Amino acid sequence: MSTQRPDPSGFLPLSNLSFHVLLALGDRRCHGYAIGKDVEKRSGGRLNPTTGGLYQALKRLDEDGLVEHAPAAADRSTDARRQYFKLTTLGRRVAALEAQRLHELVADARAKKLFTGSV
Repeated sequence: MSTQRPDPSGFLPLSNLSFHVLLALGDRRCHGYAIGKDVEKRSGGRLNPTTGGLYQALKRLDEDGLVEHAPAAADRSTDARRQYFKLTTLGRRVAALEAQRLHELVADARAKKLFTGSV
């Protein structure tokens, strides 16, 4: 029986929250609270996910195979309630494709003189 791998482009476009969560996990394993704070900071406060909203997004990303629980990180935590997450290989590929998609949109906006690089 062959295992079919999902096409990363099938997840695009990502919601703002999903992309920010993947960015937060891009270079480290994090617990939910740290992910939420990273999302809030990176978005300049435009995204401030509630705990329920954040964990719902994490659950969906986990079900899609883009993130997974990181039990080894949780084992080293001083707070047993913390749930740690990490990017999967698929999640990293999807985040890279989304970044490329956004890069191309910015290039199109520049070509049409809609974005000069400074706001």
